[in-house]
Amino acid sequence: MKKINLIEKIFLFSWPYAILFSIILYLITWDLDYVLSFLLGVASCLLMNSLNYRVMKNVYQNKQHQIKKMHITMYIVKMLFFAFILFITYRYPEEWNIYFTFVGLLTFRLVSFPVTLIFANKESDE
Repeated sequence: MKKINLIEKIFLFSWPYAILFSIILYLITWDLDYVLSFLLGVASCLLMNSLNYRVMKNVYQNKQHQIKKMHITMYIVKMLFFAFILFITYRYPEEWNIYFTFVGLLTFRLVSFPVTLIFANKESDE
C-alpha cells in the first residue's frame, strides 16, 4: 500500500471531524443554517488547502527556483479567498452565521494538531 504523507492524512481526518461536528451542531441548535455555514467554511478550507498542496507539491518537484514566490502567492490567495467567504457570510447574516463559518475555516488547523502529534510519533518509530 502506498504510504500516505502527513498532509494527506489531515485531509482524510478532516471529513469525519466535519461530519461529526455538523451532526452535533445540528442536534444542539436544530438550525440548519448554522450547519450550512460550518460546511461552507469546511469546504472552503479544504478546497484552498488542497489547491495549495497540489501547487506547492508541483513547485517542489519541478520548479524549485519559484518556491518562495509561489509560497507567498498561495498564502495571499488563500487569505483573500477566506476573507471573501467571511465577507459573504457577514453581508448576509439572515442566511449565514459568520462564527460557524470561521470555525469551519479553522478545520484544517484544528485537525492538523492531533493528527500531527499522533502520526509524527508513529512514523519516527518505524
